[in-house]
Amino acid sequence: MADNKFLDRFKGSSGSKTVVQLVVVSIIVGALFTLMGISPRDFWRGIFDNVQRLVAMLGENVGEVALTLFTYLAIGAAVVVPIWLITRLISRK
Repeated sequence: MADNKFLDRFKGSSGSKTVVQLVVVSIIVGALFTLMGISPRDFWRGIFDNVQRLVAMLGENVGEVALTLFTYLAIGAAVVVPIWLITRLISRK
């Protein structure tokens, strides 16, 4: 039963409507990429290059990456959690 719900959500409302939406969006994206001079290969290569740079920036090994991510988490949480707490306290009626 849960598999059917997931499949229905994945497919969208109706198969033909989903196909039409995909065709329209594909035409728009294709036109924009053509106008900007970007090929699908360039697009995906750029995505993968950015991921590689991000991993290199984080560190060379798993320990460095984990430490860097934990540092980012701690710094971000020091800002986000107090703001979240204040908004929760203010919005409580």
